[in-house]
Amino acid sequence: MTLTRKLLVALSVIGVIALGFFREFIFIHINEQLFALWYDEPSRASDWIPFIKSVDYYTLYRSKWFLTVFFAGLFYGAILLVLRQIFDRWYWKELGVIYGVLILAAAVALGAGYVLSNDLEPYYLAARFFMGIAQSPLLLMIMVPGIWLRRVGE
Repeated sequence: MTLTRKLLVALSVIGVIALGFFREFIFIHINEQLFALWYDEPSRASDWIPFIKSVDYYTLYRSKWFLTVFFAGLFYGAILLVLRQIFDRWYWKELGVIYGVLILAAAVALGAGYVLSNDLEPYYLAARFFMGIAQSPLLLMIMVPGIWLRRVGE
């Protein structure tokens, strides 16, 4: 691997990590604004995110669902590009299956909560856990050694 390619891989990995921090920043401040709106307290949410302080509670709450899907899609694409940089091959099927399983597990958890219980919190936490994995660099950290081990064994 050439120095230029190593640098590109390193920058790509840093980009995925930075995306994780950016996503976290957005959601922390949305949650802060939701808290302030719900309890009628002053908001400590960042002014760097203009839409947060200009919408009502339920609009902001629903935006989290959209942003969850949006960031999961961004991570899918970013991880796919990093894997392409490292291994010279697209792993869209493998990564797609993993994302499909995570999304299905989250949907089943929420569905089970609605059908089986009056207390949705444990089911919501499970769904949030699965979608949290889909919106993080964790899959990249698992896929790189997994693909490398598979290729070494071939």
